Amino acid sequence: MAADTLTADQILERIRRDGVRKTAVTLRKPPLSSRLLQELAERADPTAAQQFVAAYPLSPSHLLENLARTAQDPEVFPFLATNPRTPPHLLSEFAAHENPEVRSHVATHPQLAARELLNLAQDADVTVRRAVATNPSLRLPHHAALTTDANPGVRLRLATQPALPAQVALVLAADASTVVRAHTIAAATATDELLLGWAASDEEDVQLALASRKNLPPAVQRLLLLSPSAHVRRAARDLVTPDPVELLHLITHGEPDERAWVAARPALPAPLQRVLAQDDAPEVPLALAANPSLDADIAEYFVTLGNEAVCTALATNPAVSEDLVQALAATRAPAVLTALAYRESLYEELVPFLLEHSPDFRRHWAIQARPVTIAAPELARRLLADPLPSIRALGVAGHPAWRRADLYDFARDPAPAVRLAALRHANASDELVAGLLTDPVPEIATAAAELGAARELAARTAKSSRAAAPAAPTRAAVSPDRTAHSSPLTAAPAPERAPHHAPRPAAAPAPKLFNQLKRLFWQ
Repeated sequence: MAADTLTADQILERIRRDGVRKTAVTLRKPPLSSRLLQELAERADPTAAQQFVAAYPLSPSHLLENLARTAQDPEVFPFLATNPRTPPHLLSEFAAHENPEVRSHVATHPQLAARELLNLAQDADVTVRRAVATNPSLRLPHHAALTTDANPGVRLRLATQPALPAQVALVLAADASTVVRAHTIAAATATDELLLGWAASDEEDVQLALASRKNLPPAVQRLLLLSPSAHVRRAARDLVTPDPVELLHLITHGEPDERAWVAARPALPAPLQRVLAQDDAPEVPLALAANPSLDADIAEYFVTLGNEAVCTALATNPAVSEDLVQALAATRAPAVLTALAYRESLYEELVPFLLEHSPDFRRHWAIQARPVTIAAPELARRLLADPLPSIRALGVAGHPAWRRADLYDFARDPAPAVRLAALRHANASDELVAGLLTDPVPEIATAAAELGAARELAARTAKSSRAAAPAAPTRAAVSPDRTAHSSPLTAAPAPERAPHHAPRPAAAPAPKLFNQLKRLFWQ
């Protein structure tokens, strides 16, 4: 319903539902008529009607003044004290009102005279002083009275002002109350010079509050990064990208967790890495070993140290060379071999070797169901004898030369993972696929159905292609340079058909270190 068609009773109903303040704000547009406001002001019962008129921001001044003289409900005065249309002389009366609640409300009025503001800033009631500290019309004399107030709550309210003069902010930043200081430094309007002064104070609470500000000048951010306080440095390091000199400061003055943070930085200069590599705190070399920008010489140094935790971190580093990966495998440390199983790439001959010799590597590689080619049937048979289904499935999927009869045996394995590997093997026959259509595991039955449909479609496509192909030319028509009477003895011999199981091309020779790995470390 539009505001210009509302009745007094309807407005009262909305007041009961939403409250005086919300209703007064809601009904500003279009404005209520003076006649309707007059009707509400003359209602003594309920008093909510007069409170609404006192709070309504478009009430005529004469109506507000009349309410101030005739209202019997003391709750009307706080609304009058905050109404922007209340006459100035009434505001002065409210500033001297005997009720502290009325004085508290009028203390926030932006049109209150400077004299009344000063009186309220020195009011005996602390709630009044806290209220006046939020008034946007305060001037320096009022600030001076409030910054020396004995109650820290008053000074804190003043510190929340969005546009404090610089000299007032400077005073509050040195307040005896930690809360007042911190809030002022974190929120008050300040020049770059003032911010630099706070940053240079080397006081932890001041610098922490400063670090919480947004859009700090770069010079302030870098000054905080050099703070003697570890808490400040931790807060500041995310504000700016440290240069090598600042990183060196963190290395030489920082706590272990700060040095570990430096050790993990991208593109970390090699001289800084050399310093960090010799750090006594265990978390520092760990972070450095996992850093993709790790210097190759330092990586080799870590391997020679033989620290299992550091070598494990190296094993997870994607930038470590193949030679170093093989050196890590030569440590035979279970944690290192486990970490190697999760590397994205490994030297192709190293994977079967580690599958054969490391139970930890074997188990974790199989858990991930990562592909691998296992050329040696002995290793494949060994994997098939393992009690873990994931390892048996790896043995089935990894060996490309299983016979169909072998796959039938694997398809009867009690573990679904092994049966699924047999189904997906390249040598699986159509009969094996059809037999797994009724597997009790839905995943296997569905996979068998999909594979059977794909094979049937491929067969139909191939048959259609053969039917559509033109007839093969006669031998005499193969070449225009040959005559129909060419002797078959002089014809070029047809190329021999490759056997069904053609031998694989010889693999590239293994690196020297890999040969040493097999010869020296895994005897």
